[in-house]
Order: sequence, then structure tokens, then C-alpha cells
Amino acid sequence: MRVRSVNIGDGDVLLVPGDLHFDAHDPAAVALMLRVARAFRVNTVALVGDTFESAGVSRHGRPGRKFRFGHGTVRAEREAAEPYLSAMEAMVLHNRGAPGGLHVLTGNHEAWWAGVQDEYPGLEDTPWFELYDDLFDGWHVHAEYTALRFGPLLVCHGHRLRGSLSKYSAAAVLANYPGQNTIYGHTHRVDSCITPSYRFGSPVLHGAWGIGHLKDPVEEMKETYHGGLAERHRQGFALVFFHEVDHELRFQVEQAVIDRAPGGAVYCIVGGVLFS
Repeated sequence: MRVRSVNIGDGDVLLVPGDLHFDAHDPAAVALMLRVARAFRVNTVALVGDTFESAGVSRHGRPGRKFRFGHGTVRAEREAAEPYLSAMEAMVLHNRGAPGGLHVLTGNHEAWWAGVQDEYPGLEDTPWFELYDDLFDGWHVHAEYTALRFGPLLVCHGHRLRGSLSKYSAAAVLANYPGQNTIYGHTHRVDSCITPSYRFGSPVLHGAWGIGHLKDPVEEMKETYHGGLAERHRQGFALVFFHEVDHELRFQVEQAVIDRAPGGAVYCIVGGVLFS
């Protein structure tokens, strides 16, 4: 991975949604995440990758029934994503008071576009995000091999992260990157591992956090190739709070797990507050 540093400072609040997978997303779960983000005055967003399902530009598990009635097309994905991305843009602009703070990582699903480009070289100069017209105007879109460093924290999709698909994902990632703090998606699992150590007599914490996904869980279970894995998956996202302590930037990760009440309504508990 190539690491790009992003300015972050005291009092900033970063939202990292789980893999969104438009237009296979769960509208209720994404709307709930936005309510939480507004409540905690999020002023920076990093989409972790697999923002789109992208099945229509890949040979990877592409049953034709997905495209009936206009689903699964590039236009359908754009129309599904637009109201949520617009809401994130408005929230960040309001809380920052200035443009900026909007980042998009390229996941393995968006990277499937490269296969189309290989087959049709005339598309080589058309990046995947241009398929969606002006949807990402105002966002900084980062290449597939890129991870973002927000001070002491690295945010990446996870497909290039060693150990991310291991049985004990977060522990494996932390073991492979022992001096690093890492938030990642890709696995669709919510997981964490934090290891305290000492450096020159002072305690130091390093950790790894898998933040889940925001795909429709029922539809995910129906999938031919990955449906059997869906029972281990959880919907979720992360809020990261940054504060300066003795002239050093510190952070706290709040993993938000989206669950369902007996009646089926989504809810999550963040910072001791129930959101539903």
C-alpha cells in the first residue's frame, strides 16, 4: 500500500462507513449511520472502499437476474448513492464551515473496472469514478493501492492488508502491523484487537479495527458464492474522535454495530446513546 497523509486535528470527528455496496445497500442501516454521524458532529468522512457493488463491470459472480428491473447497473448505483453522499457532503460542509474533508478509497469492487479497461483499451483513460458522472465532485478519490493516514491512524479498504481475511482478522492484522493503528473494511466483519506495550517506559496502545458493512444482509445471504459466509458478517461503521493531549494528537475509535430489534427495526448504541 501507498500511504497518503491527510490533515486532521484536535476536535475533529471522522466517520468511516462500512462497505456500502450501492445499490445493494441497506437503506435503513445507512440512514441510521447518518443520524449518528450528525449527532456527533462529524466533519470528515472516509469511504473505505466497495462503495459500489460494481457487479455490472465484472465477471466475478454476475448472475443475470441482478440486472432485471434496472438493478445493478451503473445508473442504478449512482441513483442509490446520490442522496446519501449528498447528505454526507452537507453535514461535513456545515460542521467544517469550509470545503474539504471528503475522501473515497478504491476497493476491490471498484477495481474490477480495470478488467473492462484491459479488454477495451479505449477506456484506459476513464477512471471508475467517472462512470458516475459528477457524483464525486468535491470528494478526493484515492487509487486502489492507497491507504490514508489520519495522524496516528491508518484507514484502508483491507484487501491489500495482510491477515485481514484470517479467522481472527483484527488480531492477524495487528500481528502483521504491530506498530500501527488500522481501521479497515473488506471483510464485512466487526472485529477489534488492541495490544498495550511499553516504549521508553511509557505505555503505548496499538490496535486494528474491522468495521463491517452496510449491505442488505438478507440479499447477502442469498448470494450464490458468498451467502454461506454472511452469518459471520455484521453491519457497522466507525467514529474516530481526535484530541490533542500534551501537544500530541490522540484518538478514540468508537465501533458502531448495527443490530435489529425483535420487530426488525435497526438500532445501535453509540457513546451510551440509543439510536433507532
